[in-house]
Amino acid sequence: MSGVNLNNVYVGDNGRIQLSGLSSNIDFVDVVDQMMKARRIPADNLEKRIDANDEKLTSLRELQDLVKTLQGSISTLYGAASFDQSKNTFASKQVFSTSADGNAANLISVSASNNAATGSYKFVIDEIASKHKVGTDTISMNPDDDISTALNSSGTAIGTGSFTVGSSKGSVQIDVSATDSLKDIRDKINTVTGTTGVQASVVKVADGQSTIILTSTDEGSTGRMTLSDDTGNVLENLGVLALDSGTGTMQIDPAKEINAGNDAKFTMDGVSITRSSNDIDDLVDGLSISLYDAEPGTTINVEVEQDLTAAKSAILGFVDAYNAVKSYINEKTYVDPQTNKAAEGSVLLGNSAVKSIETSLQQIVGSTPFRASSNDSDLAVLAQIGISLTSAASTGGSEDTKYSSGTLELDETKLNEMLINNVDEVAELFNFKATSDNPALTMTSFNGNTGAGEYAFSVTKDAAGTITSATYTLNGETKNATINGSSLSTADGMKIFYNGAAGATETATIKTSVGLGARLQFAMQDMLDSEEGSLPQEIKSVETQNTTFGEKIDRIDTRIAGQREVMMNKFINMEQALARIKNVQSSLDELMAAGKSDS
Repeated sequence: MSGVNLNNVYVGDNGRIQLSGLSSNIDFVDVVDQMMKARRIPADNLEKRIDANDEKLTSLRELQDLVKTLQGSISTLYGAASFDQSKNTFASKQVFSTSADGNAANLISVSASNNAATGSYKFVIDEIASKHKVGTDTISMNPDDDISTALNSSGTAIGTGSFTVGSSKGSVQIDVSATDSLKDIRDKINTVTGTTGVQASVVKVADGQSTIILTSTDEGSTGRMTLSDDTGNVLENLGVLALDSGTGTMQIDPAKEINAGNDAKFTMDGVSITRSSNDIDDLVDGLSISLYDAEPGTTINVEVEQDLTAAKSAILGFVDAYNAVKSYINEKTYVDPQTNKAAEGSVLLGNSAVKSIETSLQQIVGSTPFRASSNDSDLAVLAQIGISLTSAASTGGSEDTKYSSGTLELDETKLNEMLINNVDEVAELFNFKATSDNPALTMTSFNGNTGAGEYAFSVTKDAAGTITSATYTLNGETKNATINGSSLSTADGMKIFYNGAAGATETATIKTSVGLGARLQFAMQDMLDSEEGSLPQEIKSVETQNTTFGEKIDRIDTRIAGQREVMMNKFINMEQALARIKNVQSSLDELMAAGKSDS
């Protein structure tokens, strides 16, 4: 029994079913498929190019992420301008507090922002600030009972009415009705705490005995409560208010003050200081102080020092991030030195954008800062602080080191030594630095176009305090600065804040240097720019190429589909013609056979 090869079944666009080669014995479906396959070779090649581009895109995006990480590692190392120096890791401070009895941590906490000056301070805490706290008499009632049934310790009914509660923040009148409980009064007070600065709590002393405690939300004398009865004698009957014999007025009964709400009192370097809060940030610029407890007579020594650990961590982070970028580029452009053939994963080999990035980064880390004068610092290259470039020869040919060529190698001992002894010069090696010989002119920002040099400024204000003229001389050329209120801008992107005297002309020289960190920061900013950056542009170019290839493939496939249908129809027509011929031949054969029989 013969079977049917279903691979030879062809169904046309019109739904017509045809078995391939029934009359001609030619498997025309396979013939047409092979013809179309040959005609699709250009599309196959384009698909291979898309696959290769997809690998390239994945690698480019991964490289872009690594470059972003590298840029992030430089963000506190390039000397970005800020009023509090928060963006400069070399300005980071650390604080040490000690006392003879070792109790300093329980008495005081001091933190320092980057803007704080290094130095030492001696504190003696005599009294910490407290919150004003007042308690009522113990009332004969439970917290949920109606106030109408309540009696104070003297057996007097509390009664109803209204009273005012407040502080320096503000005050609000509280109404007390006969059906109110102590909890209701508490809730009425707490609803307006944001306005009054007073909060209440109810304490159940025992079954049938309760009290209310009022507490100021702020510490110190400025947070003390003000309480008064308006109608009725609710607060007086609660025992909070009593007649002051000196003034003849109802005042808070001192006997009911659980805490008087005192100010903090302490000395710093022998100077007596009072503050209404235990959290103090207006004593020394950049220092935040919290007082925890008082211990009169105990001296607490506070040392504010430069945080070299923060600077070291930032530098180590930069080295790691740079090496991640360089190692990745090495991996994706690797050529086997033995065979001189590209490795299978070297999908970025020959890519001009990647080569440009690699060259730019390597040139910067191997170069010197831009300075107005060669005498500005003894440090000129990263190798002087223990960071050196590895060479291909030093990496050897092992699997672990074959992608290490051109990465940074760190000598931590040398870096530690330089940070301890020459931290300012290490900072200058990385930072953009601007120093002014006149405090009236201060650099507030710069960009990648701002160079190293000496900017000689001359600025004039009229009697009203308006800047009328601002010029600067750089490299022998005098230019007008752009004036915007109190801000001046140079043609190369440096901005200056001027707060000189009205009706006078002042001069100043601002000296700038551009460290390696600043150069790297702006180089990567250019690389990553979404509109013109080399990496985003390269990614867009490859994506556009893939889109074009895809459109070409679609056109080829559309054309081939039409050609296949035409060829199939021709073969089907041929099969049908052959079938008719065979039928005619069969009829003739039968007639001839019948004629022979008749004879």
